Amino acid sequence: MPSKKIEKIDENVLAQRLATFNPEPLVKLANTAKDKDEIEISAIIEDENTIDLAKTNFLNVLNNEDIKKVCEGTIRKYGVGTCGPRAFYGTTDVHLELEERIAQFLGMQESIVYSYGFCAISSSIAAYCKKSDVVFTDTNCNGAIEQGLLMAKCKVVHFDHQNPESFKRAVENIVQNEKESKRRARKFLVVEGVSWKTGKILPLEEFLKVAEDNKIRVFLEESYSFGVLGDKGQGLMEHFNIDPWRLDMIIATLETAIGSIGGFCAGSHMTIEHQRLSGSGYIFSASLPTFLVQAGIDSLNLIDSTKPHHNLRKLSLNFHDMLTDLGYQVQSDPLCPFKVFNRKNCQNKKIHEYCKARGLHFIWRDDDDCFVINLNVDLLNNERKYKKIEEVLREAIDSVSN
Repeated sequence: MPSKKIEKIDENVLAQRLATFNPEPLVKLANTAKDKDEIEISAIIEDENTIDLAKTNFLNVLNNEDIKKVCEGTIRKYGVGTCGPRAFYGTTDVHLELEERIAQFLGMQESIVYSYGFCAISSSIAAYCKKSDVVFTDTNCNGAIEQGLLMAKCKVVHFDHQNPESFKRAVENIVQNEKESKRRARKFLVVEGVSWKTGKILPLEEFLKVAEDNKIRVFLEESYSFGVLGDKGQGLMEHFNIDPWRLDMIIATLETAIGSIGGFCAGSHMTIEHQRLSGSGYIFSASLPTFLVQAGIDSLNLIDSTKPHHNLRKLSLNFHDMLTDLGYQVQSDPLCPFKVFNRKNCQNKKIHEYCKARGLHFIWRDDDDCFVINLNVDLLNNERKYKKIEEVLREAIDSVSN
């Protein structure tokens, strides 16, 4: 057994070595450090002179005091985090309740809840699609779908989100190639109900017909239609009056209309059970904190009881008309809860800067030269805010024109 004297000497040597240890970085980065004053504050605090339309809060759930109180009580009972993945001390009765609630809400057999919306989409795709499979997806699909397809290493075939004929041609080309090579592959359609890029609503019935004629499994990503479209807020299948059994899986985040964190997949018992063993984001990630799970349950109860999405629909239509009347070119669907628009032949960056200086905050996509405004149903009953938005957007055009 070493003496205390030897231990003390070893500790001194160790301290000296640590003091002189200066390893090379794994990746050399350019010195882009900024002073504190140069860093723009990203948080937007709303007041009488500031309106935040960059935040995603379609049904104003984030400002619901009743849900906040319920979440506070949940924290006092369960704590903040579960400290483990779902299969390893990370599942509470509240998690199971939310999964049952989502399945019942959508008319599906079962659902599974992930701790992060991005992982819910990417992991569910990678759990089913393999290297030998063919996946059809929109040319401008979101990053989570792209990541899932990258993880799956499958053959990806693109089509136009709004064009069923584009999808049909892509399928016919693959089928013809299979006949020539005499090799058949499993086929999947992974598509967004509302495109994050354009805000356009997918003509689902036409796509389903092509998929069913060619025995293609359908995964519908409903992050921007779940809780928004349809009389009950069930999403695109209700909007087009389509039976749930025609969809193999519905995937969505809880970070848009629901106002929580995380995501879910809903489908048959077999479809969901497979993910409990193969969904990497489910198996390896710490589970969703219980108070956020409870927020999801209460948000769904709110949609059922007060139907705020009906007022959101009115707001979406009114806002679309307002933008058009002001002279903006609106790309998104009139029912879309976020508006993608710009002003043709105009310096859109200056319009964005003018609005920001006047306290109206929204997103400007530099690459696409367009704006994105995320609506909040509270605007429908707040005439002062609504008029200020209209006034600032009108003045912004005038300021650039002069």
